[in-house]
Amino acid sequence: MNNVKLFWQRNYPYLLPILVGLGLRILWAIAVPVVPLSDSNAYDAFAQNLAKGNGFGWGVNELTAYWPPGTSFIYAVSYKIFGHHYWPIIIFNLLVAAGTIWVTMHLAEKWFDHRTAVLTGFILAFWPAQIQFTTVLASELIFTFLLMVSLWIWLEENFTLRSRAVGVGVIMAAACYVRPTALLIPFLLLFFRVIKTREIFKTVTATLVIFLIMAIIIAPWSYRNTQLFGQFTLLSTNNGAVLWMGNNPKSKGGYMPLPEETKGMNESQRNQYLKSLAKEYIKEEPLVFIQRCIIRLIDTHSRESIGVAWNKKGLISRYGSSILLPLKIISQLYWLLALGLSLIGIIILGKQHGWLNVIIHPTVVIWVYLAGVHVVIISNDRYHFASIPMIAILAALALEYGLDLKARFPQSQSPNRKLFL
Repeated sequence: MNNVKLFWQRNYPYLLPILVGLGLRILWAIAVPVVPLSDSNAYDAFAQNLAKGNGFGWGVNELTAYWPPGTSFIYAVSYKIFGHHYWPIIIFNLLVAAGTIWVTMHLAEKWFDHRTAVLTGFILAFWPAQIQFTTVLASELIFTFLLMVSLWIWLEENFTLRSRAVGVGVIMAAACYVRPTALLIPFLLLFFRVIKTREIFKTVTATLVIFLIMAIIIAPWSYRNTQLFGQFTLLSTNNGAVLWMGNNPKSKGGYMPLPEETKGMNESQRNQYLKSLAKEYIKEEPLVFIQRCIIRLIDTHSRESIGVAWNKKGLISRYGSSILLPLKIISQLYWLLALGLSLIGIIILGKQHGWLNVIIHPTVVIWVYLAGVHVVIISNDRYHFASIPMIAILAALALEYGLDLKARFPQSQSPNRKLFL
């Protein structure tokens, strides 16, 4: 009985941010209908075909691997059980959102303290884009959840290293099926544990187990793709395309149509061809590449309106186009505030623990990795989506620092001491 009471007392502060977040997301789901467009439309179409047994593609004779199949597979299970209805996907998105908030709070407490964790939960609960994606068919919510769960499991010392490696291997494989960005994340997990424990051999062995499990789970899809296109294709056939979109003479940093000369190629051939063109251009114009990388980094982090854009049809159908601009302004202001606070949080972390600890801290390393993957291809505000939990933790750290100063020092005084986490 005492254990239950202690558990409740310990976790009760976590429940409030989750309940607030769920409440806001439910209200959004009631107010905004699901109307897929852009990538959401593709996920929807692929899921319907999977549910009908037609394979992953636009039709029986139009199989594809341009998108990884994980997101559509999840939706296909729903369509198979409940029919082509969106309410089960909304419920799924609600559960994923609650899980992401909960896991992120636990990581924030592990890295900092309880108050930072609760503040992190509230920041995520009120985050407009996170709320708006409740009615979007997309990979972002799923990938973010899988990433955060893998981090939590890997850092949870109550589990054995072997069981953690197995669990992370399964989750990382699932994350790769959602977004191939996850392929190299186990190297980051290896880095975090070696820095913390100095157990190099054990950690490398566990990481090899992770990669082995990932390889076993990913192998059937790679075999399918290789059989379909006649050459080895690991997960998807879009990496060369997006690399080319961001690195060619006519590139403006965003999405662009594929060149005419690729029309007769299959997806894998086209992918390899475009990748070779992009690499050649980068070699010829290295300074332009560096300049564009900086521009793409800024552009990806300069705005956050994708949640409104991908709900555009649903919003207009009920409220008219006049609703779009106010929602975009709200999203943008919240994003800029959170981003600014997170940068302050990095400064606070550096001052309190030294700048070496900043560059090895998981919040910073994961954010830099995700930004680095996308900075070489094309820019879009949705590419910073998976970094939002890390940004929220750092923003909460800044808020806690500010609250601590306000509580302990009159406004007329300046603190002349160093706060520690």
